[in-house]
Amino acid sequence: MPGIMERNQQKVELAQLGYSLKYIDDWPPKTTLYRHKPSYNVEGMIVEDIGTTAPNVPGNPDYVLSKARIGMFPWPPSATCTCKWCVGQNGEKKTKDVVPEDNSSVIIIEV
Repeated sequence: MPGIMERNQQKVELAQLGYSLKYIDDWPPKTTLYRHKPSYNVEGMIVEDIGTTAPNVPGNPDYVLSKARIGMFPWPPSATCTCKWCVGQNGEKKTKDVVPEDNSSVIIIEV
């Protein structure tokens, strides 16, 4: 369990990453995280693509902060997302909207 100074530092970092203060203060016991950055294996092949979900993960701030640092957030990637994996170095979007065959939701694919 983090101390008060570590918790305040986590709150500031989570807020800078786009988390609402309501989420930080009233975090859910379990949440679903979405990849905003693909996951690669040792051969350099994509193992989990952008938009892949990780359901039922712990929702506590220290866990979601560690996952946010590697590109996983509780909101799906979209054209309006401002995380560093969805926006390029010079401010232009690095993603596009792709509608899956079953029309269940919009998936963002890195261009």
